[in-house]
Amino acid sequence: MASKPKAITSAPTKEELNARLDTIRKEMRKNELDYYISFDPVNIYYLTNFANNVHERPFILIIKNKGSPTMLVPLLEKSHVESRALCDLQYEPYYEFPAPTGQNWYDIYPKLIEKHKKVGIESSLPVGISQKTPGNKIIADIIDEARIIKTDYEVGRSVHACRVINKGHKELLKMCQPGVHEFALYQKITGIMTSKIITDIPDANFMVCKTTAAVWPPSFSHDPHIIPKIFAQMEKGGPHVSIVYAQVDGYGVEVERTFFLGNVPEKAKDIFEIMYNAREYAYSMLQPGESMSEIDKKVRKFITDKGYGEYIIHRTGHGLGITGHEAPFLAEGYDRVLEPNMLISVEPGIYIPNLGGFRHSDSVLITEDGYVKLSKAPETLEELIIPIK
Repeated sequence: MASKPKAITSAPTKEELNARLDTIRKEMRKNELDYYISFDPVNIYYLTNFANNVHERPFILIIKNKGSPTMLVPLLEKSHVESRALCDLQYEPYYEFPAPTGQNWYDIYPKLIEKHKKVGIESSLPVGISQKTPGNKIIADIIDEARIIKTDYEVGRSVHACRVINKGHKELLKMCQPGVHEFALYQKITGIMTSKIITDIPDANFMVCKTTAAVWPPSFSHDPHIIPKIFAQMEKGGPHVSIVYAQVDGYGVEVERTFFLGNVPEKAKDIFEIMYNAREYAYSMLQPGESMSEIDKKVRKFITDKGYGEYIIHRTGHGLGITGHEAPFLAEGYDRVLEPNMLISVEPGIYIPNLGGFRHSDSVLITEDGYVKLSKAPETLEELIIPIK
C-alpha cells in the first residue's frame, strides 16, 4: 500500500488554476469548440477559486480558446469575485436583475459570444441561459470530466480535509452512549471540526466549508438517508451508523462506521462480518485498470451469495473532490476503469428493517499500484463495541 501524501492547507496558486484551464482547453480543441460556457458554481469554483450560490443573479463563465476567461457578473458581486478569484479573469458586469432594458444579464451575455461559433455547454446549464447562448451549441461536460482525476494539489487538500474528519470521528465515538441526543452530538462534533478548519486555514471561505456529524441508531439505521430528529437518542446495542463529513475550504471527504453500545445483538454479528468482508473484497480489487462496474457487480454478488442481496440499496462507492458526491462511481453500469489520483469512497452496505444498517465508509486515494486510505477510524467488530459507562 502506498504511503499517504502530505497535507496541504494553502490556497491554489495561479499556476494550479492555469493548469486546470489548460486541461479544459485541450478538451475544447478535441471537440472543436470555440467557446465553453460554465454556470455550475462547483465548476466555476474549480477553475477560479470563487464560490457562489445560485440565485436570480447568474454568474456565467465564458472560456475562449485563448486569453483570460470572461465572467459575466452582477455589479453587486464584482468586488466579491475579485477578492476570491485567483486566476486571470475579464469582467463583464451587468447592473441588476431585473434591470432597465439593455442592462439585464441577457442583454449583455449574447454579445460576448460570436455568432455561428461552436459553443460547448454543461448539461446542467439552465434552459433560460441555454436559450440566450448564441452559436452552434453542444452539450459537453468537460469540466466535470477534468475533475475526476485529482491534481497532486487537490490530493494534498483532501489529505488535510481527512485530518479534520478523523479528529471529528474520534471525538464522536468518545461521546456515544445510550440516551445521547442527536443534536448534542452534532453541535459538539461539528464545532470541533469547524474549530480545526479555522485554526488550520484562518482565511477559509465558509461558502465552501460544511461539517456534519451524526449517528443513526438501530431503530432507523436501516434507512441511510433519513434525516434524524434533533432529539433522537442513541440506544443500547446496535447497529449504530456514524456519519462524519466535511467540506474543508472546498474539499469534501467522509468517514463512517457501524458500531455498538455495550453489546452486539447475536443476529447482527454475522451481518457485520459479511459487510466487513465485502468491504475488504472491494479493497482487494482497487487497482488502476480495474473496472468500477465490475467491482460493484462482484461486491453485490458476494453479499447476495451470503443471502443478503435484497438488502443492498446503493452502490459500493462514489467519487469525492470539491463536493462530497461526484464522479467516478463504483457502480454497475459505470463502465470506466480506476486511474491513479481518483478519490473515492468505499462503502458497501446492508440495510435490514427492524435490525439496522451495516456500513463502513472511508475516503480512499487510488495510487499507481493500489490505494491508500486517507480517513482513519476503528474497523473491526471488537474495536467498535463501545462500553456503556
